[in-house]
Amino acid sequence: MFDFLYNDISYLGLFMVCFLSSTLLPLASEAFVLGFIKLDFNPNLVLIIATLGNTLGSLSTYALAYFGKEKILEKYFSKSLKKLENFNANFAKFGSIFAFFTFLPLVGDLFALGLGFAKYSFLKTIFFILLGKLSRYAFIIFIANSF
Repeated sequence: MFDFLYNDISYLGLFMVCFLSSTLLPLASEAFVLGFIKLDFNPNLVLIIATLGNTLGSLSTYALAYFGKEKILEKYFSKSLKKLENFNANFAKFGSIFAFFTFLPLVGDLFALGLGFAKYSFLKTIFFILLGKLSRYAFIIFIANSF
């Protein structure tokens, strides 16, 4: 009777975990994606929701750096900001590569911050972050379905 509610809330939870895991919070969204696949949730929906949540989370980190550099970053992330200043030229030059690899644990968050700090193109950032996150989750779901 409440199956629809169970599924809807579960997908919302997956979205939230994936969103939060791609911000500066250390969560393992991959484990949740694997769990959802093993619990027989729709793999296509899991892929779309996880990718969307994770992409939007990275874009929020990008926006934090892009719009709040002077106020927020200097106050709370001064050590990271000093490191990013050294790499600013690299982010401008190789931004698409950094955006694609934002799915990597730990350094991916710094890549998103660096892209925002360097004011890298918003449309390119969206495209390459989305492509990287989609590739990672597609691979995870493929492997989960193979075993």
